[in-house]
Amino acid sequence: MNGNKGKGSLDALEWAIKYIVGPKDTVVVLGVLPEIGKKSNPSCLPFHIGIGSSGIYIKLEFSNNEMTSSELHIEIERKKREYQKFLEPYYHHCKKREVKLDIRLAAGLESKSITIEEAQKLDPRWIVLDGYFKRDKEYIHKHVDCHVALLKSKGVATLIPSKITDPKCEEWQIVCRRIDDHALTAVDFVEEPHSPKQALASPSSYGLSWRTGFQRTFTLGEIEEITNGFNNVILKDHLRIAYGGVFGESPVTVICFPADDQAVFLLKIASRVRHRSILSLIGYCCIGDSVYLICDCPQGSLEACLLCDQAATKLLWKTRWDIALEIGTAIEYLHEEFVDGSIVNLSICSSHVGLGGSSCGMLCIYEPTIKQLKLDDDPMKSSDIDKNEYLRADIKDYGVLLLELISGQSRRLFEKDGQSLVDWALPLLEKNLLSQLFDPRLTEPSDSQVAHMARAALACLKNGSSPYLNISKVLAIVRGDQ
Repeated sequence: MNGNKGKGSLDALEWAIKYIVGPKDTVVVLGVLPEIGKKSNPSCLPFHIGIGSSGIYIKLEFSNNEMTSSELHIEIERKKREYQKFLEPYYHHCKKREVKLDIRLAAGLESKSITIEEAQKLDPRWIVLDGYFKRDKEYIHKHVDCHVALLKSKGVATLIPSKITDPKCEEWQIVCRRIDDHALTAVDFVEEPHSPKQALASPSSYGLSWRTGFQRTFTLGEIEEITNGFNNVILKDHLRIAYGGVFGESPVTVICFPADDQAVFLLKIASRVRHRSILSLIGYCCIGDSVYLICDCPQGSLEACLLCDQAATKLLWKTRWDIALEIGTAIEYLHEEFVDGSIVNLSICSSHVGLGGSSCGMLCIYEPTIKQLKLDDDPMKSSDIDKNEYLRADIKDYGVLLLELISGQSRRLFEKDGQSLVDWALPLLEKNLLSQLFDPRLTEPSDSQVAHMARAALACLKNGSSPYLNISKVLAIVRGDQ
């Protein structure tokens, strides 16, 4: 990937982890830095970065003296800090999946040559290229003996089969099946060399916030134009006002907060959160006594969908299970993978889950209740007891969300004989009377995925007696791995 693009070049890594990588695999990330050591004569300066338990270390293997030692040292130190920030979450994610992550940077002009050189050393099954290598893909494919994928946009790739094997080989078929499972056919995804056919965009593609140029600051005039003069109010309470709007051709949501410490804190968190199942920040405007946050806009909320009989019948069990996994992975990212310390939402429910294309679930974190738990070495850190209580509160809320998905009921609006949704459902979960919990509007038979959701809901709601239950373990139950 293009190392100079930093975080914007990680699409290729995300795609590889999603579709290709499995337990015991090794992923080698090769970041190309074409500007470091640049001279008229092409040359490369490889140096390797590894991520260990204490952070990133770097070893310079050799130098061709194209830069002065001080210039090279400054640039390397800058890239070390940048890559530590961007890649540490991937390291933790891979470690949990028993995947080895090997990070390397290469400086020089001949990026395609260093790619081929590394491939010849490593004998990989796949090479995944980011868009920077668009012009080099055919040259690289010609000189390697593995499959090649080129990222065209977020989540969308061109696949080129190995010239040694063919598209019938097992490795190729496994990846295509995984792509099929995410609602894209292999025919849509695969593009042979020289073919003018364009790959179709993923129905759950990323929003504006992931595109070049975002996040950014907006002027008050732009906010007024986006919201049509602040006329489309979609939510109003004593803490905030939310407006619907359009920026370019994309629907967005604009949320206005009083300019206090909590709003500034929320802006700091939202500006660093990057996850495809979390509504991302597009930009912001701080003016006078108001802070405006502009974020991606879902097609609707999960709660609204569950409250509408016609919409709810279209949320089949498999779709509801997918939503449970998507929101669960979003919470896992906030609790366990966010580089600056755990984030707790403290307001997880169906009304705060947006539905995007193909009913994919996205968690809204733009709530005044959001908190960040400090790192262990922070002098202002919360006590371990406070941390566990906050984390358990989110896990319990996730359990209630699972109940909403299973029963088709809204937690906020449920009322039956004076009981809350949890009071009504918990005895049924404990007695395994799941049929009495199921949304009666779904006529399709339930399957093991629904049973997994029910088991996870029970674990979450009774997590006070299980202090070691974390969101990763809950997700394993939802997936059926435990």
